[in-house]
Amino acid sequence: MRMRELEKRTGVGRETIRFYIREGLLPEPERASRNSASYTDDHVARVRAIKRLQEERFLPLAVIKTLLDATDGDSWLHADAFPHLDAMLRARLDKGERIAVARVIEQAGATRAEIEEAVANGTVSIAADDTMDPRDAGIVKALAELKAIGFTEARGFTAEHHGIYADFVDWLVSQEMRLFFDHTAGVVGEDEAANMAERGVAAVNDMLSLMRTREILRRLEARRRVANDNG
Repeated sequence: MRMRELEKRTGVGRETIRFYIREGLLPEPERASRNSASYTDDHVARVRAIKRLQEERFLPLAVIKTLLDATDGDSWLHADAFPHLDAMLRARLDKGERIAVARVIEQAGATRAEIEEAVANGTVSIAADDTMDPRDAGIVKALAELKAIGFTEARGFTAEHHGIYADFVDWLVSQEMRLFFDHTAGVVGEDEAANMAERGVAAVNDMLSLMRTREILRRLEARRRVANDNG
C-alpha cells in the first residue's frame, strides 16, 4: 500500500509516520525507487499499536520502542495484557489535584522561564490548561531548592544538566516495564499486578535513594584515597 492508504487506515499523518521510521519504531518500507515506498499490514498494526499506547496508556515513545523491540513484543500489546492497569495504578498513585503553574511559581519560588526550561529538557510537563501534576510541582520545588543551595548557572549548573535525570528515568522505566510485563502478563491477575506495581514503585524509589547515597559516599572515599596516594 502507499503512504496515503497507510494514513487513512491508521489516522496518523505522514510526517508522524516518517518520524516513527526515523526513530526505529517502524521498519523501513520497501522501495521500488527513491520516490516510491510500499507499506504492509505490519506497518498498519504497529502504527495503531503506537497510537494506542500513547493515547490509552500514556507511554513515551522510548518505552513504546522498547516494547516493540522486545522479542515477544506483540504479547505486550495484546488486549488482555492488563488493559486497565494504567487506570488502576493512576487511581492509587495520583493523590492530589492538578496545580496551576502560577501557583507552583508562587509556592516554589521558581520563575516561568525556569519551568519552561525544565519542560524543554523533559524534567517536568505542563498540560494545555497550564496546570501541573503534583509530582511535577514537587520536582519544580526541588529544582528551586537546588538553586537556593548553590547549584546555580553562575557556577556552571545549567538547566540542561537536569536532563540527565530525565534521560536516566526514561531508560530505567523502559527496562522496568519490560521486566514487569515479561514476568507477570498471563501469570498473575490484574488486581495482583496493580498491587505489585503500586508497592514496587515505593520500594524501588527507596532502594534507589539508598543506592545513590551509598555510591556517592563510596566514590568520595575512593577519591580521597587517590588524592592521598598522589600526595
